[in-house]
Amino acid sequence: MGGALGPALLLTSLLGAWAGLGAGPGEQAVTVAVVFGSSGPPQAQAQTRTRLTPQSFLDLPLEIQPLTVGVNNTNPSSLLTQICTLLGAARVHGIVFEDNVGTEAVAQILDFISSQTHVPILSISGGSAVVLTPKVPIQTHSPHPLGLEPG
Repeated sequence: MGGALGPALLLTSLLGAWAGLGAGPGEQAVTVAVVFGSSGPPQAQAQTRTRLTPQSFLDLPLEIQPLTVGVNNTNPSSLLTQICTLLGAARVHGIVFEDNVGTEAVAQILDFISSQTHVPILSISGGSAVVLTPKVPIQTHSPHPLGLEPG
């Protein structure tokens, strides 16, 4: 993830969802999981993970608590297990995922997790981003013919 690109995209998506709430007394921080792919050397991965601290976001109106996670294996069961373990260990308000794998399976896994947990996921790949929004159930039956409401 680029130096300012990752946090900027992360905060744009999450602050949009939280903008109407405002920070009240006693309100907890927004916890964001940042999942890094581990394709580089271990020293570079460790340096990237230590750059994201709560102090990185002090100029924002909300308190941001980043959780960094490294994903070493891109097989679907391992990826699913690691993200579900993360979601089970902490209350996470959103996930930013560094998708440098280039396979469609990762996008499908992230979409599945988002639909089951209602946690927004922002996938970043090479400077571009895809936001997987929480799924909202829709009504599929309409009492009117052709599903049109009378106007």
